[in-house]
Amino acid sequence: MNNEQLDRNYDLRDVYEQFGYEKLHRPDTKKTYRKVVNRFIGDTRKHRVDQISKEVLLSWRDQVVERSSEITYNNYHRHMNAILSFSVTLGLIETNPMRGIRTYPRANTRRKGSKVEDLETFCAFLENDDHPLSPIILNIVLTYFYTGMRRAQLCGLIWRDIDFEDNTILLRKTHSKSGHEWKIAIHENLRPRLLEMKIDLLRRFTDFREDDQVFWIQRYSPDYVGERFTVEQLAGIMKRTSKRSGVKISSHMIRHLVATTLANKEAEGLLETGEIPATLSCIQAFLGHENIATTIGYIEPGLSTQRQVIKGLQLRLGSGRKLGNDGKF
Repeated sequence: MNNEQLDRNYDLRDVYEQFGYEKLHRPDTKKTYRKVVNRFIGDTRKHRVDQISKEVLLSWRDQVVERSSEITYNNYHRHMNAILSFSVTLGLIETNPMRGIRTYPRANTRRKGSKVEDLETFCAFLENDDHPLSPIILNIVLTYFYTGMRRAQLCGLIWRDIDFEDNTILLRKTHSKSGHEWKIAIHENLRPRLLEMKIDLLRRFTDFREDDQVFWIQRYSPDYVGERFTVEQLAGIMKRTSKRSGVKISSHMIRHLVATTLANKEAEGLLETGEIPATLSCIQAFLGHENIATTIGYIEPGLSTQRQVIKGLQLRLGSGRKLGNDGKF
């Protein structure tokens, strides 16, 4: 084996490519790993896995934290740790130097989430806005709220995935972060809007296909190029609309709002008597989380929920000794 072949076998970028191939990573996941690897090489000038020592990693940690944040470093740490562990399984290095380096303790970094009132204000703006795309954007926002799906899932949603007879939406594994596929119920407030969209498309376009994206924005505006509606285009639409409305709303904020609303629903008195409360396991399945801890991290419990919960703490006390008027027993 010549030096060029040896260098290629140990090259961090090639290890990452092999790692993604064997793990069957989705395109978005591969993109994230590629970003971390390129950032590491750019910061450290080390591109071979056998050049990466604990000292190099510690110095890189300080660079990342100084430039960005502890949260960003923890994210980078997770990705680099996985790649270096894979390097060990390939026999390229004996031990993973990242194993001796800890992540930063998770502080209370929960972002201030949006409220239902914020989303209602955002939707009211779209209802009254004269921009030709506002009705479609409104349906996008409502689909986010009534399904809790991610951006990639919304862009990947095709008309064939929506069963108006069974009232279900299929979230396919090709656009799922977990690589799983599952069905969710169509909310009664969302169904007529999606059905109206489909009927309108059938009436206006003779080339309509069941495999068309539900929110194929190119159908509605010549300003959007490409054969498919992309995550980047969707993010741009949400960002520009937030700026125009004066209400900061993003797809992920809505997803957190969905989890919080469902978890707090009973305590807020929004469930009718006799209904089954939204349990954590139900919310987990609805959002497609593999780990219940992820679901819990999405939820911002309100004081009303706490007051409802602590009512269950009861102790039976007798008429024991009480404080006298002088404050003594």
